[in-house]
Amino acid sequence: MSPSRTRPTTAHLAQRAALAAVLGYTAVGARNIVRSARWKGRARADFTARPAGSAPGAAYVYLLVPALREQNVIEDTLAHLRRLDYPADRFEIVVAVDDKETDEPTTARVVEEYAKHHPDGAPITVVAHTGPGQRRSLQLNVALDHVLERVAERPPQERVLVGVYDADSRPERQVLAYLDDHLLRRPEAMAFQQTVTYLDNHEELAGRGLVHANAVYQSLWNYVFEIPRLLASRDRLTTGRTLRFPPYCMGHGEFFDLRALRLIGGFPSTGPCDGIQIGFALSRAGIAVHPVPFDDACQSPTSPATIVRQHTFWYSGLLQFFHWYTPRRLSRDTALPLLCHTAHSTKWLVRPVVFTLAAAGAHRTYGRRGPLALTGLVYAYYELGAAALRRTSAPETGAAARRVRGRIPLAVAFKSLGAANAVGRMLLGRSTFNKVER
Repeated sequence: MSPSRTRPTTAHLAQRAALAAVLGYTAVGARNIVRSARWKGRARADFTARPAGSAPGAAYVYLLVPALREQNVIEDTLAHLRRLDYPADRFEIVVAVDDKETDEPTTARVVEEYAKHHPDGAPITVVAHTGPGQRRSLQLNVALDHVLERVAERPPQERVLVGVYDADSRPERQVLAYLDDHLLRRPEAMAFQQTVTYLDNHEELAGRGLVHANAVYQSLWNYVFEIPRLLASRDRLTTGRTLRFPPYCMGHGEFFDLRALRLIGGFPSTGPCDGIQIGFALSRAGIAVHPVPFDDACQSPTSPATIVRQHTFWYSGLLQFFHWYTPRRLSRDTALPLLCHTAHSTKWLVRPVVFTLAAAGAHRTYGRRGPLALTGLVYAYYELGAAALRRTSAPETGAAARRVRGRIPLAVAFKSLGAANAVGRMLLGRSTFNKVER
């Protein structure tokens, strides 16, 4: 037999590597889903309700809401936040806008009118970023300056938490009471990240197979990656060990002790992805981010085109690192998080290619049954995640996570289109899409 027939070709080796990667990724992901669901289910069950804020040392909370062209949703958001299970005199809402927003009525005007006509409940304040640039972190730091002014008027020993929500955030009502209780049991905790789902607009998604599946997949990714990473990093930092990889925050449903924000110099503004960067900054300062088992529910795109557009916008934010961080500005502390997160995010580009190679490898090794078995394994993996989401989330989210069998892989493919579109636009020097309007 000739050497060419006995020695695997480069294509054969690539197929085998891809098959091993898909099998390994699925096995690790399934393990993470089970662990995350077990932690979340137990943590939710273990939390026993108590009169919020009644214990000595109860935290005072400022909820920051960065908003840009959010006239259509901001009133509902403010009403929802005011209904959180926490004394109304123990938290405030600060809406941070940008003065370059000019379409009337502006978000600031809508918020001011809402506060004037609904005086009962937690106080609502509007602050505006007035300088150059237009980024969430700039708005958040203006809001943080306002918080620092307000705190100067409060008791000096009072525990102060600063939370961040998006204009479409719909957190579960128990979250502030849970945080207050957690701080009484673990007063050393300085940072928190809620679990996240993307099914708040499930009524609009119902009956739309692809967009519904996209929302479910985006929610179960929390179980596959984000919760395990937060738990692992929390355990390492709280026991004095160094991190193998830096965790990130999601940009909403996140809470920080005011002392932690002062320590890291406020919300990082050296790039567009403030949620990712603040997780890195906290880790470098040795501050663990504790996961919170009560969801921040957000909205998802309602058409295939907006799925691609939204992921183009998200992935473009990651690609901005290549503009913000030059060799002169890179340091040991920033290089590792940058490389780690960028490498991890390449999955959106390579997934379709890797799965195609894996299917070819399965066919070469096992015949016609190979690709069918591989496809069935992937479908079972996604169904496991959807089942975990149904069983350990709020009842509305659990009910909305049903009826997506067979469609999640297609939604993943659409996300890959968004990532490829972002890379293409960057290489061509074209501007990226603005955020998807609500």
